[in-house]
Amino acid sequence: MINETMRIEEIVKVNPAVTELFTDTGIDFCCGGHRVLADVLEEKNLDVDSFMDLLNKSIAKTDERDWNEAIDMKAEELIPYIVKRFHKKEEELIERADNYLNKILKVHYNSHGKELSEIYNVFLKLKGELSAHFAKEEQEIFPIFLEGNKNRIKELEDEHDAAGDLLKKLEELTNGFVAPQDGCTTYNLAFQTLKDLVDDVHIHIFLENSVLFKEEAIA
Repeated sequence: MINETMRIEEIVKVNPAVTELFTDTGIDFCCGGHRVLADVLEEKNLDVDSFMDLLNKSIAKTDERDWNEAIDMKAEELIPYIVKRFHKKEEELIERADNYLNKILKVHYNSHGKELSEIYNVFLKLKGELSAHFAKEEQEIFPIFLEGNKNRIKELEDEHDAAGDLLKKLEELTNGFVAPQDGCTTYNLAFQTLKDLVDDVHIHIFLENSVLFKEEAIA
């Protein structure tokens, strides 16, 4: 039974369908998964009873996310899954978003140059941090992690927090990934690709922080 005294990461493990509601209400389930739901609701001035009603309705929905089974994986299964499912997909989304943003920055500079420049600069910082993070995990930390060396977990969690801050900044700068009314098709594609990237990284970070790094995954 899900209740407001549970940690957010525990609720997601019980039923991943809740991530859609958490995303819509701005509740951080990746880097903030360790927090108790009631505390977050109080902080956001959300009524507990009303939110729990919405939560139960979202749980009742059929969930078809392809990452559900990953919640029960051990490290030797989960790490290859993360690399294939998240690293590769997010690298593709990053390159696609880069191309779109570069194009609309040039085309719409006269009308939206200031905000697009800021968005692009934050995106490029995220791109650099994620690219370096993926390489570090794949080539250095994941191999020793599988050998039982858990000393670098805090380092990865700190990098996740830094990436999470950039994700929030992108959402703020893009007005929730809503393109302006005079935005062209590519403008909308750019913002939709950014949203897809942000949503995917949220799930990615959740699986590492709240599943992979927990004792049960490496027992």
